[in-house]
Amino acid sequence: MAKAFSHRPSLVSLSDEGESLSDKLRLKHNGVTPGYLYAVSDDIDLDDVYPHPHPANVGRWEWLTNRELKLELIEQTIVTDSERLTDEDIAEIRRKQKERGEESFAE
Repeated sequence: MAKAFSHRPSLVSLSDEGESLSDKLRLKHNGVTPGYLYAVSDDIDLDDVYPHPHPANVGRWEWLTNRELKLELIEQTIVTDSERLTDEDIAEIRRKQKERGEESFAE
């Protein structure tokens, strides 16, 4: 998930359709920007973070920090074709959303 969001997508799709374990959860997106994955190498306590006031999702899993944190670079990420949503994938997602009367938060 972090790798997908490192590419700054406007649309992310997570499906659980597949026969094998490796196909069980497939994450695809429309991001194109090369990105970076970091691990926080500082100890963090509750005083160091607070919920984002305007999160991208209602689950409020986005947090902001009250101080600078030490980071360790894990990898530079490049979008691969297998991660990328095709125009057909996006059209199918939009069709299914419309059928269910749903809209994504990005619209």
